[in-house]
Amino acid sequence: MLNYPIAIFKDESMENYAAIVPDIDGCFPLGDTIDDTIQEAESLIYDHIEYMLDKGMSFDFYTSEIETLKTNPDFKDILVWAIVSIDDTKFSTKQVRFNVSWPEYLLKRVDRYAEEHHETRSGFLAKAVQKALV
Repeated sequence: MLNYPIAIFKDESMENYAAIVPDIDGCFPLGDTIDDTIQEAESLIYDHIEYMLDKGMSFDFYTSEIETLKTNPDFKDILVWAIVSIDDTKFSTKQVRFNVSWPEYLLKRVDRYAEEHHETRSGFLAKAVQKALV
């Protein structure tokens, strides 16, 4: 589990609460209440990480300590600090071997295509699946 700190704030010009996830660039959850904002943060963190990994972007699963973040002048007006726990095993990039049963002709076509494009069968299939899931 990773514990991401979130900084929740609200100023006079805002109807909603807003949050910053300091360890994930571009992740800014909103909510009608503080609790809603925390729940939105959890969902948005998962979506943000999944998007980055799907796009082949690097992602560092680093988390900061709230006590350290509080010393940053950018966070001087934070209303509430909270922690959102994320199950990082959902994003494992560990290679896993699995068996599939396909018609022989289809497997031959895949192998021929992969060879013509200087790829491995596994690499080609992984790219095809990622493209289909977007």
